[in-house]
Formats: sequence, structure tokens, C-alpha cells
Amino acid sequence: MKQIMRVFLFVPVLLILPVAVFAQGNVITLKQEHVAFVPKTYYISDVTDSIPDSVGIGTIYDGTKKQPVTMEGGVAMAFKNFIDHNIAQDKSTQAVVLNVSKMDIDIKKKGTSWQVNAAMSITFYAGGIKLVQYSGKGSAEMDSDPREYAEQFVRQTIEKDMSKFDGYWAEHKNSVAVSEVVKVNVVVAKTINKPNCIVYTTKRQLLISDFTGPVQDDVSELAATYSGIAFSTTGATEKGQLVINVTLTPYFDKTKSWFKEAGKNPVLLAHEQAHFDITAIKACELAEALRKAAFTKDNYLALFDQLQQQYVGQSNEEQNTYDNETNHGTIPDAQQAWQKRILLKVKALDCY
Repeated sequence: MKQIMRVFLFVPVLLILPVAVFAQGNVITLKQEHVAFVPKTYYISDVTDSIPDSVGIGTIYDGTKKQPVTMEGGVAMAFKNFIDHNIAQDKSTQAVVLNVSKMDIDIKKKGTSWQVNAAMSITFYAGGIKLVQYSGKGSAEMDSDPREYAEQFVRQTIEKDMSKFDGYWAEHKNSVAVSEVVKVNVVVAKTINKPNCIVYTTKRQLLISDFTGPVQDDVSELAATYSGIAFSTTGATEKGQLVINVTLTPYFDKTKSWFKEAGKNPVLLAHEQAHFDITAIKACELAEALRKAAFTKDNYLALFDQLQQQYVGQSNEEQNTYDNETNHGTIPDAQQAWQKRILLKVKALDCY
């Protein structure tokens, strides 16, 4: 009986299955491609983003499952690396921080093609101040890798928004106080627009007739001088810096100052004049302290208030000491000593 040998050949079969374009990871990598645009008014000193790490920059749906889309190195790092390597920047111009406040890349499979919808918002900051935000959208349908469109959209949006901001900053840079340092100019006023007040000057001494306020009969003093330091400010932004002009006005209020009949004499008038002199001295000292202070956008309001309180407090304290040591001008030797000391201070300050 003839034997028949049957040979079975096992031939491996290669099954070619469709592979999604994102099989290696849904990552968008910005091309290192030189940009012709050169900002003239600013440079990007840093890039930040406000996109939570857990969210990513969008999603891709291939018909069966949805996955997050990310950017290589993270959004901020990817943007900064692209800008640093592909956009020429002049670092002698204004430093600006670019913040990516929104990024949404939505990719869906539609039959054999891909639908891409992209949206992005970029915000520019200088000196901690939010300046302007730009938002853009784009969409496309393609058969090729949708990441290419998303990547191109991001690069073109960066260039477009930086170009728009260059025009914006050219127009607005002088009106925005981006400098941390605040410039303060101080003057001691020589005039006042209040008819019932007298501004201090060495050329005009007080007269008894200047004391027109109602007499306080319930106190033992024979006269009272009401004087103070008016503090007014105006501000403006000049070449990116906040400039504040401070005017100090040492004044005497006629309607609140008074003389009793028994005290109307040259000796007591000289005593009251010295009270006004002390106020004027403290106004000059406050002016000098303001000129020497280091003001910033964060501290200038508090520092104004602090210095005002300090020198007004010193003035009140010296006024009380003066009255106590002269017994309100009734101790001749003490009164003369104080008047001499006060006169020397006024001359030394060279303020009036």
C-alpha cells in the first residue's frame, strides 16, 4: 500500500491594520521656522500660561475614543522656545510677558477625513499690568495629519498677535505706567486760592487783624493760631512712568484763629507768629523727606500717608513744647530763645 505524505506549510500572514495618525502620542510640536516679523517696541522677556496641566490644549476623537492633545514641553515652554529661536528681539526695548490664557484644539474624525477647530487667546503684560488680550479661531478639514494644521495655526497666531501688539504698544507705551519706580516732584506753595487763609512767607508777618475767628472764652489762653500743611497731588504717566506732583501749602486760617482783647499786643503776636513759623519749618522738612524717599507703585500711597502723619505729628509735638516752655509766650527769656532758634531754622532751610 502506497503511503501518501501530506505536507502542511505554515505561511505567516502579515495583517496590515489601519493605524491612527496619533499612535505615537497626541503631541503638537512647533516647527523651528524663522519669522520675518521683528517687534520694534518691545521684547518677550517671559512666557506663561493659564492652562491647567490636567486639561491639556484640546482633544482628539478618532471615532472610537477621545484623548487629550498636548504640546511638547508644555505650552509656556513651547512658546518661549519658539519665540527665542525664531523671532529677532531687541532687549533694549520694553520687557513684556506673554501669557497664553486659552488654547483649545478640537480634532474629530469624520469618515475618512479630520475636522479641526482651533481657538487661542494671548494676553500681554508689562510691569505686572494687563495690557491687551487677543483671541483668534480657525478651522479646517483634511485627510492628512491634523496636527499639521493645529501647529500652523499656533505659529501663525503667535506671529499675528505679536505684530498687532507692536502697533498697540507703539501707540500706548507712554500712557501706561509700567515702571515700578514712581517719580515724585515736590513744591512748597507760595499762594493759595482760599480767601480766608494766608500762605506762609517770610515777607509777610501776621497781623492782629488776621485773627478773625470766634474767641474761645472758656480757655485760659489769650490767643490761638490755627495753622496746618495742605497736601495735594496730581499725577500723570510720562514715558511709561507714573509721575506725581505734590504741593505742600503751609497756611494760616484766619477764621479759626483768634485774639482776646487782653492779649492784643506785639509780644503775644510774636508768640503766635512763631507757631506759624514752626508749621512752615515742618512743611519744608516734609518736602525734603518726600524728595528723598524711594517711591514705587506698591508703596507710594502708604508712604505719602506715613510721612504726612510723621511730620504733622512732629509739628504738633513741637507746638506743645513751645507753649509749655514759654508758658504761652509769658516767659520773656524762653520766648526770645525760641524765636531766635526758629528764625535760624527758617533761614537754614532756604525754603522761603
